[in-house]
Amino acid sequence: MEIVMENKLNFLNALDWVYIFTLILITYALEYYKVSEWIGNGLFKIRTRFQVLIIGFVYAVIVFLIRGYDLPKIECLFMSFLFATAFHKFLLQVFIEKFFPKKKAETSKEDPLKGV
Repeated sequence: MEIVMENKLNFLNALDWVYIFTLILITYALEYYKVSEWIGNGLFKIRTRFQVLIIGFVYAVIVFLIRGYDLPKIECLFMSFLFATAFHKFLLQVFIEKFFPKKKAETSKEDPLKGV
């Protein structure tokens, strides 16, 4: 049991926590403000899981280049990406939706055909 706990702690310590938390914030902000719809002006719509995949890959490349990581750190970034998506999907999403509900489209209560 002690060996298992030690391996879990080593795994958690090896993750890039700054990457994890910023990726979660970036993907949530882009989803909340519907940036993909704004960029495409309704011409295309990408499913959320593909948006997260694309954003995670692009952001990992940016982090890799800015921080000057060497090639073994690619595995760390990949594991951090997997952990971030699982952590966000299964734990944080429940709490975020309770405290920050999604924007609702405002609709007029008047009948649009009434004046015709």
